[in-house]
Amino acid sequence: MPGGAIRVDNLRRLQIELGRAAAKDVQKEVRSANKGAADIVRDEAKTIAPVVSGKLAKSIGSAAQRDSASVKAGTSKGVQYAGVIHFGHPARGIPARPFLYEALDDRRDEVKDAYDAALSKISLDLSSNNLKRI
Repeated sequence: MPGGAIRVDNLRRLQIELGRAAAKDVQKEVRSANKGAADIVRDEAKTIAPVVSGKLAKSIGSAAQRDSASVKAGTSKGVQYAGVIHFGHPARGIPARPFLYEALDDRRDEVKDAYDAALSKISLDLSSNNLKRI
């Protein structure tokens, strides 16, 4: 699936249920699951990013919130060209080299497995009351 998206069926329903549970521990676990998934993609992106000086690969990082995860490349100071490398610049003859999307595509099954394991653990913990509710 080009474009770097992974579909999670019934995600909105899960978010509503998590909101009802109002569990700080659950939110922490979901954020942790998001971060773990982002780290998988980040690590792959660092290995496949085009290399001239190595700055592009070093600029790749991951972040997560309780409802999202992201992998980004580039910085405002030293690696401003990351977007041009990834998306290309046809007017200047620079072809796209979508290393971030490729990293997700390469690790898609691993990301799905990580989410599956994390969400199964959260479900089990909720059902056995191992997570604190507010």
